[in-house]
Amino acid sequence: MRLLHYIPVRFNESHTNTVTIPTVEAAIVGPVTSFFVVVSMARSRRKLSRNGGRRISQQSTGSLSIAMSQSGYANGQMAENQRVEESEESEDDELPILPRQSIPDSELSPQYWFLLKVVKYIKFGSPTATLLALCGLSRYDLTIPMCQQALENSEAVDVLINVLEAEDHMCKVAALRVLQNLVKIQHFQRLLVIKSGIATVVRLLSEAEPDVRCLAAGTLAHAVNNHRSRMLTRKAGAVPLLVDLLDIQSGPVVMTTDEFNMKAATKQKIQAATAAAKALRSLSYSASARRELYLAGGIPLLTRLTLSIGGIQREYQHPNSSLVAHRAPSVASTTTGQKPSVNVKSRMAHKKATAASVSSESELDFELLTAVNGVIHQCAADDVFRASVKADILLGQLLRHMRYDCEQLQTLCASTIAHFAEDETNRKVLAQLKATETLVWVLKQGEYQMQLASSYTAALARTKYEEEQPLELQVQGRPATAQVEEKPVEKPQVNIPLLKAVSTAVWKLSLSPEARDRFRQLGIVRIFIRHLNQPTEEVLLPIVSSISVIGTDQENLALLRTERAVPRFVWLLSGNHPGLLSAAALTMANLTADVDALELLETIDAARLLWSLLKHPSPVVQAGAASAIAAFSERSKRAGEVARSLVGGLELLVSLLRAPELEVVTAAAAAVARMATEDETLAVLSDHHVVSLLASLVRHKNRDLKLRVAEAIAECCRWPGNPAQLGQGGGVKPLIGYLRSSHLDLRRAAAKALHQVSSDRENCFILHHHGAVMLLLKLVGCGDVEIQSAAAGCLSNIRNFIHNA
Repeated sequence: MRLLHYIPVRFNESHTNTVTIPTVEAAIVGPVTSFFVVVSMARSRRKLSRNGGRRISQQSTGSLSIAMSQSGYANGQMAENQRVEESEESEDDELPILPRQSIPDSELSPQYWFLLKVVKYIKFGSPTATLLALCGLSRYDLTIPMCQQALENSEAVDVLINVLEAEDHMCKVAALRVLQNLVKIQHFQRLLVIKSGIATVVRLLSEAEPDVRCLAAGTLAHAVNNHRSRMLTRKAGAVPLLVDLLDIQSGPVVMTTDEFNMKAATKQKIQAATAAAKALRSLSYSASARRELYLAGGIPLLTRLTLSIGGIQREYQHPNSSLVAHRAPSVASTTTGQKPSVNVKSRMAHKKATAASVSSESELDFELLTAVNGVIHQCAADDVFRASVKADILLGQLLRHMRYDCEQLQTLCASTIAHFAEDETNRKVLAQLKATETLVWVLKQGEYQMQLASSYTAALARTKYEEEQPLELQVQGRPATAQVEEKPVEKPQVNIPLLKAVSTAVWKLSLSPEARDRFRQLGIVRIFIRHLNQPTEEVLLPIVSSISVIGTDQENLALLRTERAVPRFVWLLSGNHPGLLSAAALTMANLTADVDALELLETIDAARLLWSLLKHPSPVVQAGAASAIAAFSERSKRAGEVARSLVGGLELLVSLLRAPELEVVTAAAAAVARMATEDETLAVLSDHHVVSLLASLVRHKNRDLKLRVAEAIAECCRWPGNPAQLGQGGGVKPLIGYLRSSHLDLRRAAAKALHQVSSDRENCFILHHHGAVMLLLKLVGCGDVEIQSAAAGCLSNIRNFIHNA
């Protein structure tokens, strides 16, 4: 029986005509992977063109009607506005089709021509033939270049998009399965965007069938990985639809007493929520998509999923629960509103079935948990998200998730904790939740697993070596004096993303004094020393930064010296990463507090590398280098000699006082105050007019800068002529205000500076005229000996000059 169907035929890329092609019902022989569909074409393309695209009435209600859209395919151009509304910028805005290496016709296998026929059957066949062809196509390995070339030449993406616009449910499901595997390849991701397939897939999210929504969300999770695809997906209204899939509890309740059907329905909801969470994770790289996620009510749903999957009622409230052997509990009992009824007669069978399904449910829960934490990780970078969630509940659940034996989940949770640890309030919450113990536990678990893997690999290599020996040697045993060549054993690799995430969380959390002390007690510096040989700068940055913040006590400084980590920090100063250079310089500044480490640094001549960093264009590096130079100048006896031996070194340090960055000026002033203690160095600094620059900084409002400037003035005004130069620059009057400060260290530095400034006659008149005498008289009676001595000396100078006048 001949059936007539509507089959679209594209004559060129600018227009399409819908014509009628008589086809014959497919005859299927053999398995699906080797089926042959007999399609007879009654007319040629030339005769079809003469028909003028005249539409013939449809004679079969079960046929597959596919309509090609002219606007979606015209010249491969998108109808979207080209304005950039995303937060990130991408180089592939226009999504060009990258040139692919074509396989010559002489090297094409029969599989290539068979795939061309399969796509042809999908395009021109009946619904049954289309379904079987899609099922056969889903079994192919699409990562093979020959298969990709066949699908591209046959315009398989166009055909699949047209099938998705049809009304046949089974064909939609089969096409989505093929498309989901196809868009994992970057080339076909671009083709899907150019062919306007994103909007078609988004429309399927509102379908009534759960399997269609689940597959559509999974397709978007793989396809939405660049700027333009995220923009198109967001403008198509995908975010609210995906958020609806996350709401498992408010979904339709399955009215059945069969526990198997209820578990199947719940499992289908979890699969749909997992696919939606993966798609939202891909979309959440865009700030605009995250805003739509917040407006659609995604924050409460994400928090609810995190709490329900965590199983607080079942596992964590148990007093004897283990922290090491945690398994992700099933969400089947927490996401449905009804309790499954158990048949009493089949109680033993129910127990066996439950035990058999634990593994699959656990894997499904881990997949959903990882996807949800991926979305939370992207949203945690926004202040709106951190302010709208209950930090104690969410952070407590994230810390529990880090106890699971899943490195990807641990990485996401650690990265989210690092975002939350940027706020001081959240750092206090994390300290109360004992986040320090959890982070150190994860690091120790990684080291323990590496040791086990290393010992197992070595034992396996020895076993293979013994098996390769002749039987006589295996029976007689190996001679004691025989030299056996050990085969190279592959060293187990460190999980770099997990190490980076955990070390970043430690770095941010160590800004809290309580957490910093707890990290020292747990010995985290010793763990980080073992990872200083990592070749990646992005991993070394949080590790070295954590050591620079935590390793400031004498015990850890001695540990850095005994573990031979000092040369490693010196070697890091020759890199190019600004943050890593600053952290290494601050660590060296801490090492100067240890006498033996300071001698080692002087032997290596590390101070010259620090002076060279003052020329670095990054202000962060300049501030770190200046701080380290200040520490060297305070504790090293050779600091002045090294500084004077460097041509232009002191001039470069003085020039940093003109920098616009507050951190750079503060560190430079501290270095000047330490370097000016030697007379020879002070003479060089005075030649570069350092006092005039210090006078211009006296009126600054920052307390740290005022302290460093006052200390520098107290040292620099010991040189003849500098007090008069400071008075001419207008730096005496603001120093009087420092005496009213509530900070003892600032009053001490101001009193010392005024003592040296009062050696000039004009400055004494300025001090007497602006009421400095009464303030100095109050300081004479304070309990600090240095302040008393400086204030008394300043009053003596004022009295002498005024009396002699």
